[in-house]
Amino acid sequence: RAKELISEIHSEEYVQALMTGSPSILATSQGFSWDKGIWEMAVNSTAGVIAATELALQEGAAGSLSSGLHHARRDSGAGFCTVNGLTATATHAKTLVDGRIVILDFDAHCGGGTHSLVKNDEQILHLDLSTNGFDSYEPIGENCLKIGNYSDDSYLEEVDEMLNRIPSDTGLLIYNAGMDPAPMISGETLQLREQRVAAWAAERQIPTIFVLAGGYTWSMSKEELVELHLNTIEAFTQ
Repeated sequence: RAKELISEIHSEEYVQALMTGSPSILATSQGFSWDKGIWEMAVNSTAGVIAATELALQEGAAGSLSSGLHHARRDSGAGFCTVNGLTATATHAKTLVDGRIVILDFDAHCGGGTHSLVKNDEQILHLDLSTNGFDSYEPIGENCLKIGNYSDDSYLEEVDEMLNRIPSDTGLLIYNAGMDPAPMISGETLQLREQRVAAWAAERQIPTIFVLAGGYTWSMSKEELVELHLNTIEAFTQ
């Protein structure tokens, strides 16, 4: 199913480039060199997000350790994102739920790839809170993008505002849990963010999946980054 969904949301030329490495400009468009494992990686990553979606619809919440999703477009990768697993699983969820499907993106960077793929789909709502203007776009309709140089307090206010935009008829919440707002936003505040998102969805009984997103070791140690990502997992397993 993952292969079918990737082929549905991405162009045939791009999919073939991921499989074969040719043309090189497409095969490496996400920003790193091609090898024969790229396609298998993309399929397995997407399959993990799809499996999390199906489990969340049964159990209420689930997650995937997949990452590198929201910059990928129909015809290419971008920003270290090879295929757009957020859009792939939202597309899959349309066959499983009647209500709205919400993609909530709290990565530091804007999800311009996701926007390009879902902007005209009325069943999918894209809510995007960013601290960096990379991959920005003009949102359409109810879709929302906010970019700001936030303090810890103002960032949490924006988190709450985004959560309040989620419709009551939401059938699935897809949460892109970026940790790259750090160090501008403190680790303690990001932990509170994760707890708020998880509690908000649980209180409303909205099935929710999370995927891991940005986080970089040029501004913190690997151990510190792992601790931030663990906050996401812990928030959704309480």
